[in-house]
Order: sequence, then C-alpha cells, then structure tokens
Amino acid sequence: MTDHLPNFFDERRLVDGPWRAFERDVARLMMLNGFEDVRLVGGPGDRGADVLGTKNGAYWVIQCKFTSGGPPTPSAADEVVTAAGFYGADRMVVACSRRAGSGLLGEIEKYGRLGVKVDLLEPRAILNLTEKSSDYPNTRRELREYQTHAVESFESSLLETGRGQIVLATGLGKTVVMAETVAQLFRGECIEHGRVLVLAHTLELVDQLQFAFWHQLPKWVPTHRLVHNERPAFWDGITFATVQSAKARLGELPDFGLILVDEAHHVGAATYRDVVEQLKPAMIGGATATPWRGDEFDIDQLIGPPCVQYGIEEGLRLGFLCDVDYRLLADGIDWEFVQAESQFGYSLTQLNTRLILSPRDDEAARLIADTWAETKRNSGIIFTRSIAHAEHIASSLRRYELRAEALSSQLDTRQREKLMSAFRRGEIDILATVDLFNEGVDVPDVDLLVFMRVTHSRRIFVQQLGRGLRVGKEKTGVIVLDFVTDLRRLSDVVELDSATRGGPTERLGLGANLIQFRDESAGSFLLEWVKDQAALFQREGNPVLELPRFEYPKPRDPGNVQ
Repeated sequence: MTDHLPNFFDERRLVDGPWRAFERDVARLMMLNGFEDVRLVGGPGDRGADVLGTKNGAYWVIQCKFTSGGPPTPSAADEVVTAAGFYGADRMVVACSRRAGSGLLGEIEKYGRLGVKVDLLEPRAILNLTEKSSDYPNTRRELREYQTHAVESFESSLLETGRGQIVLATGLGKTVVMAETVAQLFRGECIEHGRVLVLAHTLELVDQLQFAFWHQLPKWVPTHRLVHNERPAFWDGITFATVQSAKARLGELPDFGLILVDEAHHVGAATYRDVVEQLKPAMIGGATATPWRGDEFDIDQLIGPPCVQYGIEEGLRLGFLCDVDYRLLADGIDWEFVQAESQFGYSLTQLNTRLILSPRDDEAARLIADTWAETKRNSGIIFTRSIAHAEHIASSLRRYELRAEALSSQLDTRQREKLMSAFRRGEIDILATVDLFNEGVDVPDVDLLVFMRVTHSRRIFVQQLGRGLRVGKEKTGVIVLDFVTDLRRLSDVVELDSATRGGPTERLGLGANLIQFRDESAGSFLLEWVKDQAALFQREGNPVLELPRFEYPKPRDPGNVQ
C-alpha cells in the first residue's frame, strides 16, 4: 500500500532543502540508525556543530552543508573539528547535499595526516543509508494498554465525527498518542491530500513535537517546519508550525486533511480559531494535559469533547506515573516584621517580588543538599520566581558541591542546548529555572523537584509537577520539596530581573529573626489533593490552589497569600 511512497530523505530534500530541513533530516536519519540523545544545535553561535548524538558510548558531532549549487565549502572540516573540541565529541562527520569537491577532500586528508579523522557523508551515501534504514527507529514506543485505547478512540473520533480531543496528564504520553494516531491514519491512507498540519504556540514546542513524532512515524512520512524564517519546500507529510506563522501565511497554505493542536488548551485563542476557520480541514483534533482556560472558553466547541481522558490519579494508580514523596516546608518568617523594617514601605504583595531574603535561600539550599545526599537523588529541577533567583540558588547549591546551573531565557540557544545535553548525560545534578520546563519537555529521570515560586495557576502547577512524574529506568520515585507554603520572596538582594520593572531594592537584615524550615510532610498529598484540586475533567477556569488540611499545627500566617 505504501511501496510507491518515497522515503522522508529523498532527492527533493537534497535539491530543494531548505537547509534547516536538511539538518533535521540528518538528525532523523541518525535516530533511525540507533543514535541516542540526538540534538539539533545549528544556528548562530553553534561553534560549528549542527547535530549531536551518542552511539555505542561515542559522542558524535555532525556539520551539515546544504548547497543549492556548487560543492560544500572546504571550511566544513575546520568547523566540525572546532565543534568537536567545544562539545567534547569523539567522532566528527560532514554531511553534505552535494558531492564534496577537491577543497573539502583536501582539508579532510590534511586532518587525517594529523591523526584527526573526519568522516564524510555525501548525497549518494545519505540516500543509500536511508533506504537501508529500518522503517521505524528502535526508540519507537511500545504502547501501553491505555495508550492503545487512546489511539483507537482518537482515531475513531476523528474519522467518524471529524473532531477529537484527548486529555492525558503530563507523563502519560499524549504526544506519543498523537503521533501514533497520525501514523495509523497515514498507513490507512485516511488523510485527505496526504497532508497534516500540527500547530503549537512556540517555536520550542514545534521542534519538540517534530522530534517526538519521529519515534512513531514510518520513514516514508516526511516532516517539515513552518516558522517565521522557514517555509517547507514541499508539503507532503506533516508540517509542524507555530500558529502565528500559519496565520501570517494563510494565503500560501495548501489544503490539509487533518489539523492537530498541541497543548490544546490554547485553541480558544483567536489566532488558532482564525487558522482553523480559514483552512476548514476535514478533521481537527488536539491533546492537552490541562484543559482549563482562564478566559473560560470551552475547547470542546472547536475540537469536540474528550474521547479519552486519564488524569494524574489514574496514572499513579496504574503505575504509569512514579510515586511521589511531597514535603511541605514552612519557614516561620514574621512577615509583619519584614514589612515594618522595609524602608520603602512595601506591601506584602510587593515584597513577594521586590524583596529577596538571603538567609531563607541559604537554609533552603542546605535542606536541598541534605535531601540530595540522604535520598541519593539523580537529577533535580528547581522552579524559581526570577532569573536572578535561579542564578542565586544555583550558586548556593554549588557551595554544597552540587553541580547546579541556572537555565533561563537569558542564555542563547547554544548555551541552553549545551546545558540540557549535559543535564541529560548526568554531568549536571540540578537545573534552576523559571518557566522553561512548563510545557513539552521530556526529562524522564528527574527525581527531585523543588518549588521556590508561588503560582496561582493550577495549569502551571500541574505542568511543573508533571516534570517529575515520568517513570524512568532507574527511578524509584520523585521527592518534591515545596518551600512556597509560606513564601514572600527569596534570596539576598541580588540584581532583580525585569519583573521588578526597575523598582528600588534593599538589603534587609533579619537580626534575631532566624529562618528555620519545618518539614510538614504531606503523606498522601497526591492521591488526596490532586484528585480534588487537579482533576483533569473539570472546567474550573484556573482556580486558586487550595491545600488540604493535615494532622499537624498550621504554619504561622504568612499574610495576604492569594
């Protein structure tokens, strides 16, 4: 049935590109051939690397050269050698869309005489390797029973009603379900025009989705990206797009047989509705872990009611989410004293963002380090209020000999990629961040979560909690340290980030008002609280979180907590 279809990497890509798609197809080819932790890092400041990956214990770096006319430039050899030094790679490859000329071949030979081996992957070798590759990567997920049920229900709903919605808690594999459903629809030739459009609201999610889909797709389904600076050379297969780019180019888009919306709680936004109404696909569907919207828009209106829904409670009960040891830690700070001593007369609400208390962070860092050592954690994420606070808490943890770094939007893309790669390889113990791990990030081995920021968004809280709920091979459970039950603001007067909008800051000595955290462990927190407060099936319009009452004395009133 599919013998007539070309492979995803064919002459069209070699001739027409675009160059970013050429790089991505090289990455996908690596996945089909057993590489692990394949990462795209090409772009400004990439130090000569385009694709990174690991195979049989060796770390590979690939420099991709797409040229529409002549041969690749000789500098490609220099670039990949430089990249290997920067990223610490063991193997170096230059992949090119045109045959190498004498210049590049001469450079590779020169490095060979120096004992530095640079491999070359030319067009014919790329096509032969693609042809010999298996139809699916060895990382293709074997579906669990509930995921099989979700795929069958989602596919049936799309085919029978033209609409479909799946609600799966973070960690239960909603992207796997979407990808497998699309793969089945392609295998059954059930998609009009043979074209699918997958929409997301950020470029990062677009890239993560495309990577995730590769695990489930047969190799004859090509994929593309539609973003502000890239347009597909052809449209067959699946196009992953930011909704903003899709709307801006509505006049250029072909007909799609299916539109899928990731993080479908965003579908009520006017931009999404404009794209859907203009394109009028035969089928539209979406997936989300958190179906609540603050504007109370009912997403069922656009993509239909959920045809399947599994929440955190079901995931825990069925053993598909890991066990949780949730620890509430109250600090006992006298906030009336803090407010009175503040020379600027800040209100308690203003203190939450403008005042930073160093003793509180120092004590929190000590408790995190003690928990790390006593419970033998493998990797952790700390959610902080600001970039400045993320940097401060990471610095505090390094004093306890933990390998901690701050991951923020202030870092350029290459530095973030380098940190994430090191984190996945176990070279960094803890990452402190603000909101970079809220949506669409797969970090399955994280077994320590630390909340050091207040959130009144139920959706954000559940997303962040979900970063630690995924099951890992050597993971026995996740410990959650929640320092925000009595939170007003943290760390010393480090430089405040842009959230303070230039407001004055001050250093406040607490004198005899020492900070001591009390461990008010929550016991069955997840099983009791989540099913009441984070049930995925209620449309409550982002309610304020309400913690359950436990059998221990109430912590001191922190004052004016919303």
